[in-house]
Amino acid sequence: MTVHLVFSQRGLAACSAVRRAQDPVVLLGDGVYAHSAADSEVRILDEDLTIRGIVTHDATTVTYDALLELCAQHNPIVSWND
Repeated sequence: MTVHLVFSQRGLAACSAVRRAQDPVVLLGDGVYAHSAADSEVRILDEDLTIRGIVTHDATTVTYDALLELCAQHNPIVSWND
């Protein structure tokens, strides 16, 4: 499985076009602003939500430690910045 690290709303759209259903997706940085457009299986880095003052009760959040674990368990890792 591939881990998709999404850093923007456009990145989420590009990622969504090619990702497989079982691939983990994590919103990071400014990608957390796309949380309302993401499906329920997308994870969001909790620290980036906090830094940006975003409160959401229906999102699955992950810590940095959990993100590192995801990256260690999957290959390849793809970043979506655009």
